[in-house]
Amino acid sequence: MHDAAVKTTWKLSIKPASKAGSDPFEVCKDKSLLGLGWHHAFVDQHPSTREEARTLVEERWGKWPSQLNCLLNRVQRGDHVWIHQGGTYHLCKVSSDRVLFGREIHEDFAALDLGHAREADWREIPRPFVSGSVQRGTIARRTIQRIKISHEEWSANEFLFEKLRDDENWSPKVDQVRLAAIVARKSADALFKLMTPDEIEDFVAIYLQSRGWALIKSTCFGSNPKFEFMMVNPLGQTAHIQVKSGNSPNQLPPRDFQKWATDSSRVFLFSTHAARYPGPSVENVITLTHDDLYRWFSRNLWSAGLALQCRLLCLPDAEEEDEG
Repeated sequence: MHDAAVKTTWKLSIKPASKAGSDPFEVCKDKSLLGLGWHHAFVDQHPSTREEARTLVEERWGKWPSQLNCLLNRVQRGDHVWIHQGGTYHLCKVSSDRVLFGREIHEDFAALDLGHAREADWREIPRPFVSGSVQRGTIARRTIQRIKISHEEWSANEFLFEKLRDDENWSPKVDQVRLAAIVARKSADALFKLMTPDEIEDFVAIYLQSRGWALIKSTCFGSNPKFEFMMVNPLGQTAHIQVKSGNSPNQLPPRDFQKWATDSSRVFLFSTHAARYPGPSVENVITLTHDDLYRWFSRNLWSAGLALQCRLLCLPDAEEEDEG
C-alpha cells in the first residue's frame, strides 16, 4: 500500500429517482457498485459500449449529463469514492474499468432508476477515522465531485481501507509514545497541512486555553464572519481569534485587525501558510508561529482528537508495533 500511486478522491450520492419501496443505495452496496440514474434510455435498447450508451442517453434526454461523464470517464480504477448516507460513511475503491448498464445492474433497474454503474469494493468507515475534509466534501450538493485532500491523507485512507478488509473492527493502537515518534518525524508545516481546518481551529483554541484564555462558546457559530471565535481571561481582557488554513500567501496582515486591538482586547492570528502575516506588526495583534504551536503540540499530544490521532497512526511512515 505504501508504494501505491496516489489516485483521486470523490464523493458520490446514490439517490436516483427510484420508485417507492426500491432502495438503490442498498442494491449498490450489496452488489459492490457505484450507481447513477438516467435508466430510461435503456428500457427498450441495451448498449454494449459507453459510446452506444451516450448516444441513447443523448437521444432520450437531449444531453450527456456531467454526472455520468464523471462516473464513467473521469473516475479511474483505484480511485477512492466516499459515500455518506444514512449517517454512515463508506469508502469505496473502484475495482475495474468496466461500466454496467440497465439490466446488467439489476433486473429491476427501471424501478431503482439505476442506469449506469461502476464496480467498486466497499468499506464502512467509523466516523472517528473520517477527516474533516472528507466530511465536508460528502455534504456537497453535487451528486458526484472531487474532494481535495493531501497525498498523505489519501495514503492514510488507503491504509485504513486495507486494514478494514481483513478486520472490520480494526483500530490502531493509540499510545502517546508512538504518536510522539510519528510527530517527531514531521515538520511543523507538514503536521499542520495534515490537520483539517476544523482541527486547526480546535488546536488553536486548546493552545490559548492552556495560556489562561477561556473560550466563549456562543461566539463559535459564525455570527461574526471576521473571526472564528472569542475568548476571555481572568484579567477582564477579551480576544478575537482568526485562523486561516490554505495556500494563499497573503493571509492575515496584522494591520487589517488593528481596530479590534485595544488595551483590553487582543487579536490572535494563525495561518498554516509558510509565508504568513504580511506587513508590519501591530500592537496587541499577536501572530502565532508554527514553531511555538508545534513545540507545544509535541508536549501535549493529548490535544489531538481521536480522528487526528488515528490519521497520524495510519500514515505511510507510521511504524506498526504489532502486525499480529
